[in-house]
Amino acid sequence: MAKPISANPPTQQQMEAYAAQQVALRSDVSNPGGDSPQHCDQLAAAAPGVEELRLNHGAVESRQWTLLGNGSAHRWVFVRAPDASADGWAPKPGLDKLDFQPPLEPALAPGSNHFLAYAPVQSESLADSDRSAIASEVFGAAQGEFTWRGRKYSYRLAPELPCFPQLP
Repeated sequence: MAKPISANPPTQQQMEAYAAQQVALRSDVSNPGGDSPQHCDQLAAAAPGVEELRLNHGAVESRQWTLLGNGSAHRWVFVRAPDASADGWAPKPGLDKLDFQPPLEPALAPGSNHFLAYAPVQSESLADSDRSAIASEVFGAAQGEFTWRGRKYSYRLAPELPCFPQLP
């Protein structure tokens, strides 16, 4: 036999639980990547180095990305190198000299772009330490290391940039 429906209004505790659930659901919809506001604030304060990589006719090309703005108005923008095309892409023929371990090229799928986030392995300053921590928290665990100008850096590859929109 079916239980009769109660005509009692919900309690304050039930209403608060429902409201909290709705806020969480809205947050999930507006933030599908799962980037927490705290991580995004930390990323805005101490972004690691970020390069977008792609294979173009078998050659690796890249463009550097950085965060611009303040507060919640941050945007990812690419930094156009002097030898780069209008959309920021430039060949990276010296990539093999950085001694990526494991090698980077096998992880780059033709026809797709990858974001390489990197930070120093050994911190020489508080800023280095912050960048390393944020790289791990926001982009994930290190997938390898490379050496640039005598310093070791950890890197991780991501399919997209977190937290903030990209300016074209």
